[in-house]
Amino acid sequence: MVNYAHPTYPGGTMLTVIRGADRNWEGDPNTSATTEHQIGPCDIKWNTDTEDSSKGEFVTVTARVTAPHGDDVLEGDRIRHPDGRVFVIDGQVREAPNGFTGWSTGPRFTIAKDGPNGVRQR
Repeated sequence: MVNYAHPTYPGGTMLTVIRGADRNWEGDPNTSATTEHQIGPCDIKWNTDTEDSSKGEFVTVTARVTAPHGDDVLEGDRIRHPDGRVFVIDGQVREAPNGFTGWSTGPRFTIAKDGPNGVRQR
């Protein structure tokens, strides 16, 4: 079996993962239980930057992120971009290794931000 090296993204972007599973009685994240760690450098491909005027004007921003193999990111995490914007993970975090070689690009997921209220609500 050939062992191929997992790809790295030296020109990529360092992202901060914000993890806080606890919620208070109102359903808001419990900031005292929040932890943060960095992943990357990540490859980011911006998918959309569109305007939806059906409920007022606001911009919807999504991007496809590929993190290095072994980085710790989960579906319920929030992602902080270096410019300060906070995104939610829209969908699943997937890492699908090749069945023959075991090679993987690393975890892939979509981040999203929309609306005047900040990040998308689950």
